[in-house]
Amino acid sequence: MRLIKKYFAVFQYYILVLGICVSLSANAQDVRFTVVLDAGHGGHDPGAMGDIMREKDINLSITLDLGTIIEQNFKDVKVVYTRKTDKYLTLQERADVVNNHHADLFICIHTNAAPSPSAYGAETFTLGLAKTKANLDVAMRENSVITLEENYKTKYHGFDPNSVDSYIMFEFMQDKYIDRSIDFASIIQKQFLSYCNRSDRGVRQAGFWVLHRSACPSVLVELGFISNPTEERYLSSDQGQKEMATAIFNAFVDYKRAHDKRSGLQTSNVTKIDQKVKVEEHKQLQVARAAEETPKKLVVNTQQNRVTDTVIKIISTKQTPVIVTVTESKIVQSPIFKVQLFASKKNVKPNAPDFKGIKNVDYFIEKGLNKYTIGAETDYQKIENIRNKILSKFPNAFIIAFVGDQKISAKEALKTIK
Repeated sequence: MRLIKKYFAVFQYYILVLGICVSLSANAQDVRFTVVLDAGHGGHDPGAMGDIMREKDINLSITLDLGTIIEQNFKDVKVVYTRKTDKYLTLQERADVVNNHHADLFICIHTNAAPSPSAYGAETFTLGLAKTKANLDVAMRENSVITLEENYKTKYHGFDPNSVDSYIMFEFMQDKYIDRSIDFASIIQKQFLSYCNRSDRGVRQAGFWVLHRSACPSVLVELGFISNPTEERYLSSDQGQKEMATAIFNAFVDYKRAHDKRSGLQTSNVTKIDQKVKVEEHKQLQVARAAEETPKKLVVNTQQNRVTDTVIKIISTKQTPVIVTVTESKIVQSPIFKVQLFASKKNVKPNAPDFKGIKNVDYFIEKGLNKYTIGAETDYQKIENIRNKILSKFPNAFIIAFVGDQKISAKEALKTIK
């Protein structure tokens, strides 16, 4: 009996040792740098609205581009997304993703907005007390998403995103990750300036709940202003989105190298994406343009109302540009109003549940996205009635307009018919 007990004790000891070895081995294999990427807003929370895009769509496109570049270049980095589709998450759920994955870095991607269309530039925030009203306004707008939740004051321990008093708490906070967060934010801003040639609004601090609840170095990037028509067009374009994602990636390369050195790890040999790539593409474009022949001149005469001035337009074609001189009259087309339901990178079939039973849906392709619409009216009141009828199913639906093949905002279209 004693011999049996002895062998049993030895057996238990070896099982314990084996278990520890397996655990250590598994942990060693999974010890990778983890970065969590958060595309702000989503689902029934569109974020700021522009004339041609919604914030949530810009945020998601650039986040996915950034994640793809990191995954393609870093084999020792685990990329975690809070969302990869158009879905809604609470601020606390986003922070939970960070903490559950024991993230080493947290990057929130957002797009700014302001009452004035003249505001422009990119800025990166870290957690802290907002020292200016502008910083506080940004934090209030981004935190206000929690009001979409039931009993949000209870869930967020009495925090009211619309009350200035609630932000006093950030004055007394000691964030042990603040130095590294500021370092990373500074590198991002330098890349926005050097790689994307964006206006640098600097590194700022404000009380963002999602940063407050995330236990790692964290930044919240405001890519630019969707309320500025020029910046909205840039951030909505494939080129603009790829450039912004690449700039953040370049900043990540520098941050990761410093992290490895500080941790005593072998530094990665991944290099930043060189600006020369863009320069070379620009040179090729210039050569192609120089090879084009002198534009042909086409005179267009009409038999309708005369115009006193000669209008010259250059129409861009795949072959050669054509100068069109209108000497007799202009043909003014009435804008066609449509209701845009949503945009998607995938092709959605007409009978798909995404359309929630709505028939006669049309679509057009813009910036690599399929944008689905309903209705086609020259009367704005009629299209407004159509929108009102489907708002219960598509609360984020909005009105757009076309003049010929050119899409314009409803606001611009209304000016032409007044």
